[in-house]
Amino acid sequence: MMLWTWIALLMGCGGSSAPTAMQEESQVKGDIGGGEGYGRGAGGFADGLMAADEEVMMEAEAPQAALRARPASKAMAPMEPSDDADAKEERSASGKKGKDKNAAGGDGGPAVREWFPESFLWQPIVETSADGTAELDVLVPDQLTSWRVLALAHSRDGQQAGTVHSFDSRLPLYVDPVVPGWLYSGDRIDLPVQVVNTTKDGVTSSLSVEAFGALSGSGGGAMKLAAGGSTVERVSMAATGAGASKITALLEDADAVERVVRVLPEGRPVSRSRGGTLSGPRSFVLAGPGEADGSTQELKVLVFPGPLAVLQSEIERAGTGGAHAYDPAYSFALASRLSSLSAKTGNEVDEGVLRDLKLLGWQRVVREARSPSAGRAADLAASMGDVDGHELAEELRDRLVKTVIAGQRADGTWARQDRGTLQLVLAQTAFAARTLPEDATGSRLRAAGVLERNLKDVDDAYTAALWLASGVAGGTEADALRKIVLDAISEDDTGAHTVSVPSVSNPWATRPSKAEMLAWTSLALADQDDLDWKGDLVAELMSGYDAGWGFGAGAADVIALEAVAKALPGLENPTKVTLKLDGAVVAEATLDPAQPKVPALLTARPGAKDPTIELSIDQATGLAFVATLDSWVPWTGDEALPGVEVEVEAGPLRVGETGVVTLRLSAPSGAYITLEQGLPAGVALDEAATRARSSGLTELTASQDRVRLVTRPFGAGEVIELQLVVTPAFAGSFATRPLKLAAGRNEVFIPPLRWAVSRT
Repeated sequence: MMLWTWIALLMGCGGSSAPTAMQEESQVKGDIGGGEGYGRGAGGFADGLMAADEEVMMEAEAPQAALRARPASKAMAPMEPSDDADAKEERSASGKKGKDKNAAGGDGGPAVREWFPESFLWQPIVETSADGTAELDVLVPDQLTSWRVLALAHSRDGQQAGTVHSFDSRLPLYVDPVVPGWLYSGDRIDLPVQVVNTTKDGVTSSLSVEAFGALSGSGGGAMKLAAGGSTVERVSMAATGAGASKITALLEDADAVERVVRVLPEGRPVSRSRGGTLSGPRSFVLAGPGEADGSTQELKVLVFPGPLAVLQSEIERAGTGGAHAYDPAYSFALASRLSSLSAKTGNEVDEGVLRDLKLLGWQRVVREARSPSAGRAADLAASMGDVDGHELAEELRDRLVKTVIAGQRADGTWARQDRGTLQLVLAQTAFAARTLPEDATGSRLRAAGVLERNLKDVDDAYTAALWLASGVAGGTEADALRKIVLDAISEDDTGAHTVSVPSVSNPWATRPSKAEMLAWTSLALADQDDLDWKGDLVAELMSGYDAGWGFGAGAADVIALEAVAKALPGLENPTKVTLKLDGAVVAEATLDPAQPKVPALLTARPGAKDPTIELSIDQATGLAFVATLDSWVPWTGDEALPGVEVEVEAGPLRVGETGVVTLRLSAPSGAYITLEQGLPAGVALDEAATRARSSGLTELTASQDRVRLVTRPFGAGEVIELQLVVTPAFAGSFATRPLKLAAGRNEVFIPPLRWAVSRT
């Protein structure tokens, strides 16, 4: 029987089973479905992944798969196999990607273990032979742990099977430095280094641990271990700079390990961005702040293969609490537009993240839609353009549209205020009319009458673009408006087409931003296929895109999102992107048209001050890019958010024990505060206990290096206390990412608390 097998090899929890033979080449064979599988007949795989102990009746003929687990190094002597017939098969963990090396730099020392992925094999399609067997050669990473092999299979006629197999990686005598995921400059850590003897005899050895790069410190000495014994040595290390650092641990002739630790800079983060489109080589300078240390700066370039990638980036920004990310209209519009675009292109999205974002946006849209004004109803309706198939959202959109229609005045206009200029009323009328469906003919005709009567007073490109994009202008009125918009287009010094922002008001009674002007102009000219320079407008719109702040169009971010989604070209062929600094190639990446929502990420450390950045692609196509230069500058001591006070205090913190970090906040009455408190590497946050001890908390979102907190509105003179319940994993002194405070649209970074953690 010919089958196709899906095989994933994943790291499980470390075990302590008895060591068996270490062989240069060995096989892990398992019958897929030998009692520990599942079968659901034709129609596809069962949802999710099965557990190792799940037992379900098999319906498919069981194929077989063999994995050859082959270490790269030949420096290890084999151990005798275990007499325990039930023991898991074990393999040498001395293999790694790349060429062999040893601790002594020659052929005599132990192989250096330095490849530590948490999973290392995903084979989505493995075709078996006629007898239902398949064989793969794999290189086992350097972790000393238990590995889990999950294999799923199906036959041509739809029968299915699956199994889980485990094997262990072990050494007779090994060293295991427990390293943090990151540190900050100025940190001090007591690094735990575990030494383990898995043999049946006592051993004597010598341990040497040393740090290099931005870390300094060393330790070790003679070691004496009983049979099956272990010990933990602690080596004091200090982060004296920033950048990649290396920790090496050598256990005489038995084992050698090399681990990399990233040391991050201290200081106030400053990000500067620039973007555009790529149809050929682009050169520019992205200057960092004058007081920044050039050696710690980091350049990140995102190249988007199409609109799906931009929307995916915005989803990720929203998930980390970027500016406007929790605006209800924007959050819901982002999730809905990504769902719609993904469905049209047949590409999958992260349904979990998308569902959470849409749920958050939906809850707040519903809250604001209870009794909105006609203007706010128009804002919310504008965010719901892609909700077809969402029954509740469709009903809400229809209700919002009715509110907008009810707010239309007798003369056909809409206004959000009692008094305003004619231009402001025309802008608000065009925006409201744009949210109406085609079947709202009466209201749309009255809006068109407003334009017809006042066309002679429309003399700026912003208002003209807004009316063109509204969809109610036609015939000679549309021609006249289009001429006003085109007359405002000019070329900049590089030959790119742009448009200036007139001194007028947008529908929210503020002056439009450049991003908003570009978005409306792009939408107004969307049907003009003869304008081959239209991409320049979206390029400039993307040039203002920031990974933390989005498009920078304020309340019109929803419009910017729509403009980008409609205007960006898709990718047809694999495209290579090259990044150069001062003429030298520093990074390359290839965009895959089969992955239209995955941008290419190119990173580099400029080193030199304000280098010339050059981006190029190997074929002519318009791809949007955003380059961001991250810098860190010294704290001034003046960092504050007006009207908001915060105090952070840590109680006694000990390794492995529960402790409390307290944040006390005060703010003006009615305000609510959003803050991000950094967490040192290895700190576990007890979310349930934190919620229970923080009565002023309404939202909590935890990630590996931070926790995002949102308070309820403050009462007059009130102080809200939030208590983070944490358990540290390392002893020492640790900084975190800067404390981020936000109130409304204002935010600031302030110096973080340095955590002092002692040993128990």
